[in-house]
Amino acid sequence: MKQGLKQKQKLSLNLTANLGEQIKLLSLSGFEISSQLNDLIKDFFLEDEDKKVSYFQDELKVDQYKSVLSADNYSNIEKLQNDEIDLKENLLNQFELLPLNDIEFLIGQVLIDSIEENGRLDPELEFDDIKRIVYEDFNIIIQDQIIEKILDRIQNLDPPGCAFRNIRESLDVQIKHLDINKETKALLETNLDKIIENKINLKEIPQALKANLLKLSLNPGGSFGSHTEFYTRPDLVAIKTKDSWNVSLNDNFMSQDLIERIKNKVEKSKDKNKHEAKSFLKGLERRQQTLYLVAEVIVNIQSDFLNGSSKKKALSNKEIAELLNISPSTVSRIVRNKYIQLPNELTTLKSLLKKRVNKQNQSINITSEDLKLFIDEIVTSENKKSPLSDENIKKVLEEKLEINIARRTISKYRLELNIPSTRKRKSI
Repeated sequence: MKQGLKQKQKLSLNLTANLGEQIKLLSLSGFEISSQLNDLIKDFFLEDEDKKVSYFQDELKVDQYKSVLSADNYSNIEKLQNDEIDLKENLLNQFELLPLNDIEFLIGQVLIDSIEENGRLDPELEFDDIKRIVYEDFNIIIQDQIIEKILDRIQNLDPPGCAFRNIRESLDVQIKHLDINKETKALLETNLDKIIENKINLKEIPQALKANLLKLSLNPGGSFGSHTEFYTRPDLVAIKTKDSWNVSLNDNFMSQDLIERIKNKVEKSKDKNKHEAKSFLKGLERRQQTLYLVAEVIVNIQSDFLNGSSKKKALSNKEIAELLNISPSTVSRIVRNKYIQLPNELTTLKSLLKKRVNKQNQSINITSEDLKLFIDEIVTSENKKSPLSDENIKKVLEEKLEINIARRTISKYRLELNIPSTRKRKSI
């Protein structure tokens, strides 16, 4: 009885892990997918005569796209291969050692997969997305507290402070891990907000406190690299016809015939990794379908921009998700690390998205790039003897454009435009 229960628990954990791997597939590039598929082929075709056959030809659909994808347009960007463990792998390796049930393990996998390179949790990820994933696989409705509990455990892994939603949250966790007394911790926490907002003079801070401040990081994941490819190959190709744009997956390295051969081989196999392989193939199909649908929506919405007749339209992951009835986190994953070949350039799929500024008047379509232009115009035309502060620029924009915007956003965009502070802009 106990043996049967152990086997059932092991199978359940394997199924949960496989689901997490399916989710992870969404964010992988075509290069990474082909590498994993090649490994699967080696495992299941090892004894076949055709084991030395090259299953993948790293080329585009030449017959269809020859006129568009000339040698000048198709970019092979060489990169260094990074064999070091990356941040997500490091966190997942530690997370797997924790005493967890299947649902907690799945929640953790989704959270860790949504961590950006600097350690920040993807702002597009919503707890409702995780709840939906759990419900679909376990038919159980979970509360936010369970997700918060797992998030807290991840934030306290090494390096501490990763998976943060705001920098204060990360620094609070990092302070807890410092080997200092309670009084020093309390003093650090008291001054954090002032430090974050640059409202404190570091010269006035005691040396002992300053030494501990230097141990904190605004980029807790920065010590880890990320795996990079030898070259960038497009995952998609967009072709302009007379009246529209056509999008196609650049997936000839995994033809339908090849996928069917692999499926049949896996189905007949008695290999211990059979369930894992079937899960991978299922996740692969989901990835390809989702990638195509998302890319098609993006290209259609940005068609005027691609034609050169207008600016890029404001378009967010959430808007795409609503059009396709999928979660914003799925869109966020699928556009990550994906390249699309346009007639004259190779670019990231994510670059065709554009953030929308929160506005009171929904008929006004304002993006962050538009906002930067307005800020530049305001500063250019201001009275140089009495330049506007970020707060005053904020008020001008809110009145002129009917938008809601934070002062710190104005400061951020001003710095990105290399516009000096009010004091430095003042002329006598």
